Amino acid sequence: MSKFSPGKLMTAFFVFFFPILIYLGSWQVIRGLEKKDIVDQHYENKALPVINENEMTSIEDDKLTYRTINLQGEFGPKSYLLDNRLYRQEAGYEVFTTFETTGNRLFLVNRGWKSKEGFDYEADVKIKETNISIQGVLSPFKRFGLNLTDESYQPGWPKLVQQIDSMAAKRDLGSRINNSVIQLSAGSVGALEPIWKPVELKPSRHYGYALQWFGLAAVLISSFLYYGFKKD
Repeated sequence: MSKFSPGKLMTAFFVFFFPILIYLGSWQVIRGLEKKDIVDQHYENKALPVINENEMTSIEDDKLTYRTINLQGEFGPKSYLLDNRLYRQEAGYEVFTTFETTGNRLFLVNRGWKSKEGFDYEADVKIKETNISIQGVLSPFKRFGLNLTDESYQPGWPKLVQQIDSMAAKRDLGSRINNSVIQLSAGSVGALEPIWKPVELKPSRHYGYALQWFGLAAVLISSFLYYGFKKD
């Protein structure tokens, strides 16, 4: 019977990398399960009856997430232009504009995507109508976009930004800004091209990445055993 002797170098390589591969695979599985819960909640709550602003106070906060809501009010003069948003292989902006409701609530509304080509803020983004009704989905105020560098504060509006989060919005717009962002429905006044999704990566993508990491772990085990039992 062959003696198992993989050698110090191979053993050190295995001991170092195997736990990392298992951790990365497990992390992707966990992320996939988390994304699945978000997607399931989105579709379940979106299928519920549409609510109005007055009904918000009678529904628990966690039950409001991804509910469709009708709001009455008007768009404000302040907009964020979220830069570097690719859609159909074309660069553009995702436009977020404030909306003041008749119930004295202040929301940030994701109105959708607009191409950079021929972009005109006054013509394409600014809304002059008042006392309008909009419909959209209540989504958590998470971080939108990705900023890989320190972003300096920009005075004036609209603001061209690489990312938007709740902290930045409260700094710019005050503490009144709601903890939910309205994802504006297509066909509503002020709607552009809707590109928002409840998750950036589908659960299946995370499971695919997990399979790759576990596959590499299996290859490492096989190599470790092969060289351990290999005869000189």
